[in-house]
Amino acid sequence: MNTTPNADDPLLADLTDAQRAAVTHVDGPLLVIAAAGSGKTRVITRRVVYMTRRGIKPASILAITFTNKAAGEMKQRVSASSPRPLYDFGKLDQPWPMVCTFHSLCLRILKHYATPLGLAANFSIYDSADQVRVIKSAIGACDLSTDNFKPASVHSIISNAKNQLIGPEEYTRSAKDFAQRNMARIYAKYQKTLEEQNALDFDDLLVKTVHGLRDHPNILAELQDRFRYILIDEYQDTNRAQYLIAHALAGKHHNICVVGDPDQSIYAWRGADIRNILDFEHDYPDATVVPLEQNYRSTKTILAIADALISRNLERKPKKLWTENAQGEKALVVQAGDEHEEAAAVAERFRELNEKLKLPWNQMAVFYRMNSLSRVMEDALRRAGMPYQIARGVEFYGRKEIKDVLAYLRVLVNPADAISLERIINTPARGISDKTFMTIQNFADGAMITPWAALGRIGEVAGLTARATNAVREFVKLIELLREGVAKISNPEFDFADSQLRFDDTAAKPEVPRGRVQTIMEGVIAKIGLRALYKKEEHEGESQLANVDELVSSAREFDAENPEGTLEDYLAGISLVSDTDRLNEGEGAITLMTLHAAKGLEFDAVAIIGLEEGCLPHSRVAESANELEEERRLFFVGITRTRKELMLSGANTRMLRGKYEHTRPSRFLAELPLEHLRGANQFGSGDDLRSLQRDAIAAASQRLAASFSPGQRVRHPSYGLGRITDVSDMGSQTRVVVNFDQWGRKILIVPPGRLESVR
Repeated sequence: MNTTPNADDPLLADLTDAQRAAVTHVDGPLLVIAAAGSGKTRVITRRVVYMTRRGIKPASILAITFTNKAAGEMKQRVSASSPRPLYDFGKLDQPWPMVCTFHSLCLRILKHYATPLGLAANFSIYDSADQVRVIKSAIGACDLSTDNFKPASVHSIISNAKNQLIGPEEYTRSAKDFAQRNMARIYAKYQKTLEEQNALDFDDLLVKTVHGLRDHPNILAELQDRFRYILIDEYQDTNRAQYLIAHALAGKHHNICVVGDPDQSIYAWRGADIRNILDFEHDYPDATVVPLEQNYRSTKTILAIADALISRNLERKPKKLWTENAQGEKALVVQAGDEHEEAAAVAERFRELNEKLKLPWNQMAVFYRMNSLSRVMEDALRRAGMPYQIARGVEFYGRKEIKDVLAYLRVLVNPADAISLERIINTPARGISDKTFMTIQNFADGAMITPWAALGRIGEVAGLTARATNAVREFVKLIELLREGVAKISNPEFDFADSQLRFDDTAAKPEVPRGRVQTIMEGVIAKIGLRALYKKEEHEGESQLANVDELVSSAREFDAENPEGTLEDYLAGISLVSDTDRLNEGEGAITLMTLHAAKGLEFDAVAIIGLEEGCLPHSRVAESANELEEERRLFFVGITRTRKELMLSGANTRMLRGKYEHTRPSRFLAELPLEHLRGANQFGSGDDLRSLQRDAIAAASQRLAASFSPGQRVRHPSYGLGRITDVSDMGSQTRVVVNFDQWGRKILIVPPGRLESVR
């Protein structure tokens, strides 16, 4: 479809030439290299609206991003420019553009095509805590010890395997030693348990979608015809499965637009592959490439610092960040004596910004590489009487009282969910002990049925007391009664003026109309007596009740935003919550968060703490060029979240693993332009900062020198494979002589002549 942009169109009038080029490119592949703060969300949403106004069927447009928060913002922006509100019912066949995350898209595909894909549509989605519980059970079932096979480590290994589309069978075939063969047994048992419990984990949402598109050409063809225009945000963060899904859907029409920045690829540890964006032009040789280099967020100083840092990376698409914003203040560099002094310095600086520059608390943030660094920072802010919040949105849904309510709802939808069933069977206490449930579980295993089915045959279970048996029968009656209520309320013809809104005849009619999910949730909470249970708690009862009320509020919001949404849709959405989805940006509080969680956010003032070797960059880099570049990108992301004021800090000593250790300044400090930095504490002059940088350079050089040795096989990005013949530490640099297979003898100075060890 050829379209001619109208320069007077209000949709385009306030865009730059580069943004306008991206918005008005309609047909064919498009790569938008969007620098930090360059207005990419505006480009994506305007592009959706531009296409619909030029006759493209709205339902044929699919826009994918990585967080619920980003998807919500896009939906709001598209709705604001559309003739009708953009609702999202969680369905695949809605009549307007679909804006969602990858996992949400896959969830909808699996729900929509559940029967041909061999799934039961009421499957549960297990969160990380549930997955670890299943893994512990699998380890025990394999007669292995959790001392030798740490559940968290096993969880990571299985997740990485799934990200690479390696299933239990293939993992078993490739197992090379005793540990790997046992790991394969655990993986196989874990996956079998998920299938028995009609459950998927997060990775399964992607994997089963890939397999569905591969094995069912008719489903793929339907989706290709359904989604003729595909837009993908944060493309640099896609993993193998997401890459295959995107290109399968775009395989027929090639109308795929990807937006991203290789410099902000920070999720390799969970499977993201930077090559996906770097190789887009190889995948689509006819692709149009539009770079967005103008930054609308940060000062010239902050951009200069960020640009100098990231230019050290090799795996990137070169671009020059620039802005018309003010020059701004130099970044403040603090080298404290220990972590307490560091935290106090941050608190003092933020108070100064609040009192003298009138920056509000909610426009300040502290970033760190590891969660463990937050404790001392919290203590300092608390002592100073400064408000703060921690961006740990997932933890709300991990609280006991919240998981209790959600577990009941999940069992009502999917009785085969044994993890949730075990959680609720004696909550509140009803005389069904852990030993009783284990006996029931053993009976179920022997009879090859689910634990829920075993509860229905409780009279056949040997070894139970009459009291326990009767308690189980009463529990089954309760769940069946609740399921009847859910079925009634889930009926589209249900009358919400009905007096039995709370599953009993005594409940008063609501003053405010309720939606389906809120009605169900409040009915369940009332019927099982959870409020009475939490009121008995002496210390935490009040906060537990407040959290339950907050969960009810989330159900009310869901009903308002999804008038046709179901309980299954709500539970599915809850399972996909990320760290920042519940971050309240309106609160008057300083935000504490990891650098990974900071992606996509921005603040007037940012402090990045823990700038030390072993912390940032993390100790796991082990001089690997690829991992080191990712750590540098992570630091870059933190810097570019800043609008005006940037503070960088480290400590000479820090308590790690229960004891104080001396630290070295991060090598990244040595890569920052001195003219844009100013010192504090002992760094009161430019000379002191230069000394810091020299020390960091020398330390990094010494580590590099120690990592190379004569005879070692290495790979260079330009010269390929070779063998080291000599290594010399030159103080601030390392001299390496390499005999390359194709280029012969070369003398390299590292850095910047990057070398990677090859086994």
